[in-house]
Amino acid sequence: MNTYYVYAYLRKDGTPYYIGKGTGDRAFTKSRGEIGKPTKDRIIIVESNLTNVGALALERRLIKWYGRKDLGTGILRNQTDGGDGVVGYVYTPEQKEIKSKRLKGIKKKPLSESTKQKLRDINLGKHLAPFTPEHKQKISKALKGKARSAAHSEKLSAALKGRTPANEERVNYLKAMEAGKTECEYCGKVTILGNYRRWHGNNCRYKTI
Repeated sequence: MNTYYVYAYLRKDGTPYYIGKGTGDRAFTKSRGEIGKPTKDRIIIVESNLTNVGALALERRLIKWYGRKDLGTGILRNQTDGGDGVVGYVYTPEQKEIKSKRLKGIKKKPLSESTKQKLRDINLGKHLAPFTPEHKQKISKALKGKARSAAHSEKLSAALKGRTPANEERVNYLKAMEAGKTECEYCGKVTILGNYRRWHGNNCRYKTI
């Protein structure tokens, strides 16, 4: 049977900035996205050999006692009242308003040119492999009958405006056009699939009614 404990992360002045509940080496490890962990001499185990329920109760009590900075009630950097964890936690409208005010005006640091180049190098060549017939079929089913919104159309237009395709892109486009041409069974004209669907086949003016 697992036993649990409640731990605290301390500032250099000895005041706690985070209260948590854990088991094993939870207090001394940090996952991505979690609050920063201090040096070991500033991590204290408040109480150990607790049941899960007992640890949750003590965690809640201590967080309430010291208060939370995000709510303006105290000194802790905890984002919840304890006993529930961050996953699945639903913020109240008041908490959302407080967080919104704190984050307002914070701007993201732009990526440096070296970072951008690293991202380009990492992604270079990805998604160039031809789709399998099964993948193409899935895409076709997903898009069939789906109308593009006006906002989506405007975004595409703005993104492509003034863009000059590379020579290789032009060649590949022309090859795809040639491969996709279809002959109308009524007038005999060979055309790309889009024009065939619009002007030929069942819509051909030479079709015998």
